[in-house]
Amino acid sequence: MPAIDRRLLQKVFHWVRVIKTWQLVVLLLIGMFFSGSFLRLNSLKMDALRRDVIEADKSGNKEKIKESLISLQSYVSSHMNTSLNSGVYLPEEYARAQEAAYAAASAATNPNAAVYQQASIDCRSRFQGTVSSYRNDYVACVAERVRALGVGQDPSQVMREPKKEDYQYNFVSPLWSADLAGWSVLFCLIVTSVISIRFVSEIVVRMVLKHRYKML
Repeated sequence: MPAIDRRLLQKVFHWVRVIKTWQLVVLLLIGMFFSGSFLRLNSLKMDALRRDVIEADKSGNKEKIKESLISLQSYVSSHMNTSLNSGVYLPEEYARAQEAAYAAASAATNPNAAVYQQASIDCRSRFQGTVSSYRNDYVACVAERVRALGVGQDPSQVMREPKKEDYQYNFVSPLWSADLAGWSVLFCLIVTSVISIRFVSEIVVRMVLKHRYKML
């Protein structure tokens, strides 16, 4: 081991021996405050990036959606305490894919267009004139009627519906990351270990001394 490393270790050990337990506790409390703050900042940044994805989804700009998802993935995968839990869902992109599927199903080039057109007629009364009504009532009704009218056929040949899971994204957050949050947490763990070792050592020393006094 180089001399400079030995000197550094000697200084660290000397500091550990000299510093008092109550001082270590104070350091731990300060470290916990900073680590909690940095972990919170990581979580807030993740929430902001997730909101960017949702806004991009509403805009319908595919390039913007892709960029926002990449930014979110990059941040989550390199910062602790950024778990997405249930992930982020793109409802608008899914709805646009559904609309495209229905448009393709009703096209004259689709040999099963008559099935879709009949379903559209049957479900027309469900549409109340709003985007929400169209997507939640009319579209759901058409999908159900297409399946019912397409008995004996492969439903996917009548209407190729997008899969919801293809529009659900989730990324894994690391248990530890080399950022301010990670280093502050590591500092707290080290101080906690030093306090624990010192506490256990004192108990052991007292037990040994007590045993020796009994032997005298």
